[in-house]
Amino acid sequence: MSYQSAGRFGRIPPDTVSLLQRSALMVQEKVLPALPRSASEQVRAYVTETVLEFVLRDWRENENTEGLLFQDIEDIKSFVALAASLAGSDLNISGLPIFQATLRALLEDWLANWNSPGDPGPPGPID
Repeated sequence: MSYQSAGRFGRIPPDTVSLLQRSALMVQEKVLPALPRSASEQVRAYVTETVLEFVLRDWRENENTEGLLFQDIEDIKSFVALAASLAGSDLNISGLPIFQATLRALLEDWLANWNSPGDPGPPGPID
């Protein structure tokens, strides 16, 4: 039995550490700016936590070791912008449940359908 030598984060492979660091940075630098300036710290924290949750699920469930690609970032920014728009002018209080439900539903669909092997991408118009 061989054991991997412990690195800075124990037995977590350096490639995994790098993937997680890049993902967190991309969410902070590229996704959060899609929120309106009036978004509270609570909303920003929710976006960070929720998007990273789905990125990590994509890594675990779909073996995505590339992390967020340009198109992924653009899609997620669009999800955040749409959810904020639907939440209305009171995003931080009465619109928050709408924002959260919309963002989570869009990310669920993105994870399940938009990134599946052989999937052509986002859905077309609903008939």
